[in-house]
Amino acid sequence: MTKLTIAYAPDDGYINMTVVSMFSAIQNNLDSDIEFLILYSSLTDKSKEKLKSLVSMHKCSIRYIKMNESEFKDFPMSKWVTVQAWFRIKIPDMCPDLDRVLYLDCDTLVNGSLKELFEMSMKDNYVAAVKDVWGVKQYVKRLDMKSDSYFNSGVLLINCKQFRKDNLFEKIKEYAIQNKKIIKFCDQDSLNKVIDEKKIDLHQKYNFMDTWWRNYYNQYEGSDLINYEEAKQNPVIVHLTGPKPDVKGCENAFCEKWWYYARLTDVYLEETEKFNKSKNPKKNIKILSQIFNIKNEYRNKDKWKVLTLLGFKMKFRKELNEKIFLIFNTAFIGDILLNNTLVQNIKLFYPEAKVIFVVQPQFADVAKYQKGVDDVVVFDKKRDNNLFGILKFVWNFPYKHVFASFVLYSNDRNLIISKLLNAKHIMTEPHGMLTKIISTKEKYKRNTYEHKKDIATGLIESLTGKAVLDLPIVYELPELDTEVIKEIKSLDKRIIPIAATSKFKPKDMPVEIMVELIKKINESGKVPVILGRGEVQRDFVKSLKDIGCSEFIDLTDKTTIPELANILKLSEVLVSVDTGTMHLGNALNIPTVAVFYSHGQEMWAPQPGLYRSVVLSGTPSAEEICQALEEVQTLK
Repeated sequence: MTKLTIAYAPDDGYINMTVVSMFSAIQNNLDSDIEFLILYSSLTDKSKEKLKSLVSMHKCSIRYIKMNESEFKDFPMSKWVTVQAWFRIKIPDMCPDLDRVLYLDCDTLVNGSLKELFEMSMKDNYVAAVKDVWGVKQYVKRLDMKSDSYFNSGVLLINCKQFRKDNLFEKIKEYAIQNKKIIKFCDQDSLNKVIDEKKIDLHQKYNFMDTWWRNYYNQYEGSDLINYEEAKQNPVIVHLTGPKPDVKGCENAFCEKWWYYARLTDVYLEETEKFNKSKNPKKNIKILSQIFNIKNEYRNKDKWKVLTLLGFKMKFRKELNEKIFLIFNTAFIGDILLNNTLVQNIKLFYPEAKVIFVVQPQFADVAKYQKGVDDVVVFDKKRDNNLFGILKFVWNFPYKHVFASFVLYSNDRNLIISKLLNAKHIMTEPHGMLTKIISTKEKYKRNTYEHKKDIATGLIESLTGKAVLDLPIVYELPELDTEVIKEIKSLDKRIIPIAATSKFKPKDMPVEIMVELIKKINESGKVPVILGRGEVQRDFVKSLKDIGCSEFIDLTDKTTIPELANILKLSEVLVSVDTGTMHLGNALNIPTVAVFYSHGQEMWAPQPGLYRSVVLSGTPSAEEICQALEEVQTLK
């Protein structure tokens, strides 16, 4: 049975909320042995009786720890931070028998199992905690921290052993007393500064803070925002910041959940009476503030400055969180598809971003249906690749105030266009003199990658200073029902599409192997479907027919890219030497046999673990390709 040690530091005013929090912890951890620590300087007999009653009815124990307030008399305090807030830093010294303890503010609610916290490895880190919901960058800068994260101290998993070993109480005490002018959030600031990098950043589910009382404003970005949205659905620990559930006006999403637990405790009637006596919050209308006042207002993620003058309000957008990101890739299908991981990473790090893809006209649909792409703008290389065409493109470009432009392949023309569009950041691979002159110099050096997907995605590291997430490319295509698709749907057999040619002849499948492969597919009761476009593909199909091989459906030059994607979604498995087609199959989550008769595997092959793919290289025979067809269909 897992031993859980949970600490609170209540006063008489917060004892009822503490009881509810303790009860919620018990109810969600019935298979654990729970010991509660109550750190107090003064509690009435009535308060102690409430705690005693809770413990007597449930399988848990309680340890009272009497604290000496005079020990904290020189510590910084505030209107919101009383001496009880400082008690948590003394737990390791007051409890020498404990290796770790979970400290919870009294206004928390336990909504799930805490086992994972008590079983995780903390190594030599002092605490495990959740990044605060706003102000992190400002607080890190104000405190001159090495870490780029600042935690909320309302939920702390404390490594008592390491605290004692490094005498952390004295270090926090010394910092807090000597830096009162810098400190704004008392114990929280002091803990963050002294602990700094020796911490573990926990998932937001362990300290979920609903920000309804601040217009649902939060400053999470990237994976933190994803975790926050995930935590919102089923948090393990809820931190009831802002107005509390036991007074009128609380709109916290977990207010009803708090009352659910409160109803099952002895403090329910008292809390109900308190709620009934409370008054609905009134707007604090001050006459002077109606004459002249300046304040910040948040709408979703945008920050506004609101000026009130003689009763009239004027609003000015101070910070626009929707940032425009451009991706310039005027290459081919495979190149464009592999940029989708960059698109998804942009959305993760900048959730309010608008991603605009710039491609050649014939590949607009390759970019349009990618996950995370907001709009596509075309640039015609054949028609407008001159000074007049470039200036016309810039003049007609529909988006202003470009935050960042990612120029793939260090294309000089696209670098110049990005500069003319006045992009704040221009990211590209180092190449030639123009990239040294134009590309933005960032302080972070990105990692070295080999795969084309990662080379492109890695460009964002110089903006964020953080490693990118290795995400699979995703193509979100609406279902079509054109004539060519209806033809495929009318078949009473499963199809196996084959893309046997590419832009580079040594990569093409030898005709004799293709003939044998078509024969084997037909013998298995499946229908081979030939895919491709252009003169090389037409000559390839002709050579097949010239030697009597015609038992296949020929879709050469018959499909648009959306039609091709819909046909791939109808297939059992795809065989492709063409990297564009194989990556389209990957993006649609189609089992794919990627065949490399020539170079390029390291840079272009589907990456293991991300897709249902088998990669063949060298000189794979028709027999080996058929074996791979069976193997790839077993992958999940």
